[in-house]
Amino acid sequence: MSELETFTEQEHIVLRRLAGAMIGASEELQIPGADDDAIFGRFLERAGSMAAGLRQGMDDCFAENGGTSAVAALDDADLVKAIEIVRHKQHPFLEAMIGLVALAYYRDPRILKSLNKEDRPPFPEGNELEQGDWSLLDPVRRRDPFFRV
Repeated sequence: MSELETFTEQEHIVLRRLAGAMIGASEELQIPGADDDAIFGRFLERAGSMAAGLRQGMDDCFAENGGTSAVAALDDADLVKAIEIVRHKQHPFLEAMIGLVALAYYRDPRILKSLNKEDRPPFPEGNELEQGDWSLLDPVRRRDPFFRV
């Protein structure tokens, strides 16, 4: 079963529109939004394994707005209003969405390039770190060991 088949058409529409509302495209920086096909596809890959929880959370989150199907049919202005209403409630569904969208977005090579980062793991080459004040670690070094045996 593909990730697209994991969610209904209305759920897919709501998820894509939410992703685009969270991180929009920038013409100035020439970077896509989180609703870009490649980025959203990456989101669906990760979200597919937790589809049941996301589906239940989405239904609960948008219950006041008539449910997922009603939210999928909203125009952009009304969708923004619906998001604003539920955003202030700090709903767990939106918190999960933020994490999933950010993970998918910042793994895209175009986004990494715009941030002057290479599309590679940090090792074996490593990353450059500024040297800081090593004396800040002295209290940790003086502390008695507390690990489990």
